[in-house]
Amino acid sequence: MKYADLPKGELSHLVKPRDKSLEEWQVMLRMQQARREQMTVECVSERYSPGEYRVSSASGRVYKVVFRGAKSPWNYCDCMDFKTSQLGTCKHVEAARQWIADHHKRIHWDLPAYTSVYLSYRGNAREVKIRIGDAATAEFRALAAKYFDELDTLRPEAFPHFGEFMRQARTTCEGFRCYQDALDFILEQRETLTRRKLISETYTDERLDTLLRTSLYPYQKEGVRFSANAGRAILADEMGLGKTVQTIATAELLLREGFITNVLVLCPATLRYQWKREIERFTDRTVVVVDGAPERRRELSQSEAEFKIESYNAFNEDAKDKSTIQCDMLVLDEVQRLKNWNTQMAKSVRKISSRYALVLSGTPLENRLEELYSIVELVDQFVLAPYYLFRDRYIILDSDGQTIGYQGLDEVRRRLQGLMLRRRKSDVALQLPPRIDKNLFVPMTPEQKAAHQELRVNAARIVSKWHRQHFLSEIDRRSLLLTLQQMRMACDSLFLLDEHSRFDTKVEETMNILNECGVTIDGEGTEGSTKVVIFSQWERMTRLVAQELDQSGVEYVYIHGDVPVRQRQQRVDTFQTDPGIRVFLSTDAGATGLNLQAANVVINLDLPWNPAIIEQRIGRIHRIGQQRGVEVINLIAEGTIEDAMRSRLRFKASLFEGVLDGGEDAVFLGNDKFDSLLTDLETFIEEESTASTTNVKAIADSPDNKEPFTDNHSLASANDSTNKTAEQAAEEPLLRRLADDLSAILLADEATRAKAAEMLSRICRP
Repeated sequence: MKYADLPKGELSHLVKPRDKSLEEWQVMLRMQQARREQMTVECVSERYSPGEYRVSSASGRVYKVVFRGAKSPWNYCDCMDFKTSQLGTCKHVEAARQWIADHHKRIHWDLPAYTSVYLSYRGNAREVKIRIGDAATAEFRALAAKYFDELDTLRPEAFPHFGEFMRQARTTCEGFRCYQDALDFILEQRETLTRRKLISETYTDERLDTLLRTSLYPYQKEGVRFSANAGRAILADEMGLGKTVQTIATAELLLREGFITNVLVLCPATLRYQWKREIERFTDRTVVVVDGAPERRRELSQSEAEFKIESYNAFNEDAKDKSTIQCDMLVLDEVQRLKNWNTQMAKSVRKISSRYALVLSGTPLENRLEELYSIVELVDQFVLAPYYLFRDRYIILDSDGQTIGYQGLDEVRRRLQGLMLRRRKSDVALQLPPRIDKNLFVPMTPEQKAAHQELRVNAARIVSKWHRQHFLSEIDRRSLLLTLQQMRMACDSLFLLDEHSRFDTKVEETMNILNECGVTIDGEGTEGSTKVVIFSQWERMTRLVAQELDQSGVEYVYIHGDVPVRQRQQRVDTFQTDPGIRVFLSTDAGATGLNLQAANVVINLDLPWNPAIIEQRIGRIHRIGQQRGVEVINLIAEGTIEDAMRSRLRFKASLFEGVLDGGEDAVFLGNDKFDSLLTDLETFIEEESTASTTNVKAIADSPDNKEPFTDNHSLASANDSTNKTAEQAAEEPLLRRLADDLSAILLADEATRAKAAEMLSRICRP
């Protein structure tokens, strides 16, 4: 393929040209990138290293490139794209190729005389191969026949004896070469064979029980063997099955046998000291938490402790001025936080070089199949690579390159069998107490209904616009998502919208449940043993419950995003050990990593969009160490968007089950993810509109609906035929009044809040 074949315009990264094969398209993309980027190319040495080049990127990184002609099997680059793409090229190779053409340099088609052993990246699996040169050809052919097959590939049984081959090869010819990546791969394979043989012959169930100051369940012993055998693995057990203790046991095994001398644990800030306590509880190893000011963290990271623990955020700051970071074993806890590989945090973690790695997550797949790919890449960059083939095989795209579904999930699961271990509570011989889930439908006050209906009308206008045009602007999309969030808030309490209107029923219902659980509401005492955990996505909702608990004289523990990290574990310990503390109140800040087995009742004040978050909440209670049956109570506002969420928008759960839990092989989204959401919303809105006096279709077709979405007040003016009561009319300007405040609730960082506030001010201007 020539550079003249490239289109004059921008070649799409999402949609393959119809007249090109998948591989041709990918090569063209790399040619396009080489033409666009400012890379510097220079020969290493025309005399001593003909055909070898140094290619410097704009970032300053320098890559070794070998170019011996288009499609030559001897082309090489030490970048990861070359190693994983299976194309035999990359943007650096293409930059060297273009430089050679521009400067009329000679292409070194001829091969060197010396014999070399190299690592081939062209097939589905890496292979150690030999290229026999012109010097001592007959001798090398005879020697290679003992170790390599007829395709010049190193035989599996020859890996343990490769050192003997090296000695003979160097004796045969001084110019013989074995490239570093091939040597590293051989050493890695040899260590794996040694490690697996040791574990198989030595680590019986009884021996595994000597690793820690506790006994392991049979499935946990299986997890330790799997992790140690794999060397680099994903432990994706369902929450509550003891991933932490399995990780500590795996590290202890590798430390005892001399495979590693140190372990780096990266985790959310809330879990740092919990990891430290668990390691000290089960082992005699030295542990240090790397925290404090940057200078203090730098000092602690240089300590000789066998375990170092650091939060993702702190590590991200510390890694900014480093190109690589070394450790023997890397542990990544709650790794779903790194599912977007373009974030700075994910890039920082990929700077770590480690021989062993154990990635932990009960929910490695939450929304998209691409997230699983990014997590697997942290462990093994080859098992699912290359990404363009992964997309072609498993992701169903429409003509615009948008994801509409997934297929071949069984094959994805098979490819991950040696890398990822996933067990559910129902799969293991562990007699956890039963779990009972209940949906408690709660009525709303008239004021809540009015606000919810106003928001529904707003959503209906946008959905109707999409139905007519099959397109929504960015402002319309953001407005719709904000409206949906506000509808969910109205289901909890109008206080979430304005911090003034106190119309709700869920708080009262929560207090009734606590009363039924024996947590006295009249302040006379707290008899009984039931402990209750109460979750809400919104801090304001938990604040309302806290006020009621205060007025009732009920002692409780409270965790939300503003509670300092160190205090969170102290409060958890208080709840776990103090029999007088019967209630644990938390936003989703307490739904990750904390152990709350002292409780046996969970109240979900609201349902998150993502079903994995619900399971994270419940997994804090229904886990190893739980001695009693667990009751889960979901408070659902009847006939609202919360009610609709139970039966619609099931795609995420289906995808999770398809890959991890043996569910359906293919899952479809519809036309695309947003269109699928809109289709579900259209059904939901139309069902409610039929029963109400507001006709959504009439609104959609009215002249006032031809302009983009504005705000609640203008919508109310455009729809005077709805016959609202005075109380309902009083709620109409609710969102307009509070746009800035709502953006602060819904959006995370200051820059995003500022941008959202600006957008909302444009949307809501009179």
